[in-house]
Amino acid sequence: MKPVQRYRALRKASLKGLQAFEAAYMHRSFAAAAQELSITASAVSHSIQTLEEALGTLLFERARRGVEPTEEGARLYEVIRRSFGDIDDELRTILDRGSKQQVVTIQCAPSFAAIWVMPQLPAFLRAHPDIDVRLWAVHQPPDFSSSGVDVAVLYGRPTASAGVHVEPVSQHERYLPVCSPALVDGWTLPLPPADIENFYLIQNDVSLTSWDEWIARFAPECRHPVRGLRLDRAFMTLGAAENGLGMCIESTVLVQDYLKEGRLVCPFGELAIEATGHYLAVPKSREGLQAVRTVADWIRGFVTDGGGAAIGT
Repeated sequence: MKPVQRYRALRKASLKGLQAFEAAYMHRSFAAAAQELSITASAVSHSIQTLEEALGTLLFERARRGVEPTEEGARLYEVIRRSFGDIDDELRTILDRGSKQQVVTIQCAPSFAAIWVMPQLPAFLRAHPDIDVRLWAVHQPPDFSSSGVDVAVLYGRPTASAGVHVEPVSQHERYLPVCSPALVDGWTLPLPPADIENFYLIQNDVSLTSWDEWIARFAPECRHPVRGLRLDRAFMTLGAAENGLGMCIESTVLVQDYLKEGRLVCPFGELAIEATGHYLAVPKSREGLQAVRTVADWIRGFVTDGGGAAIGT
């Protein structure tokens, strides 16, 4: 096909035709697609036929009780689904930012969201009724340029960028063993490191540190640690430890309130691994927005770096 012919053919692939195709694909029926779009079934059929002619291939196999997508139809649907999703997200972002409420989107590591953001969020929203917080609890790095994220709390240092301000959530983050008070009831604390062999060890598989690292540093004579659960979220390892299923090693950023409230204790005292795992990131282009500053300052207030007293309990 010559370039000019190709251009003219693609011009026939109108937005209405793509909408008709998407609806027919979802429903496997021209009639059901027509009902969703408030048009006639013949109009749906005509739109798809025009699209098929423009592309030079069948997108559906017609049957007596509906239609089934061809391989080309399935591939086209995946592209349309992603594209329509991106358009919908951007329209929502524009609509939100044009409203009287100021929308601030936070992307957050799942455990930080569960332990800090969600419990604190109701009070924040009551204190700031003009701010509409959107929370995405995901692990992947944020795309500040296109996702609409205003503030991010990341696990693991983000890739350096001249356009993003990055700071540690805590200046004195450490990783140390914690467990339920009931687990060490009757033992004299702090325990000597060698006593690690007497307890099940819960491992967070996505943590920056591990029991192997802690044992190598503080209890090298321990040859046969008792392995317990392996999980992939800090809030789950802390929950398992709180319920007496063993000891876990987690960040002081996350265990601060558990220790203050007596739900967990530090069986080996201050024997901790220094490591910075949690970072606050804000695009410099949005730092000047009052609502973004308010949310970032709120997050900064979660962790008190003077929390050493709590850790020693």
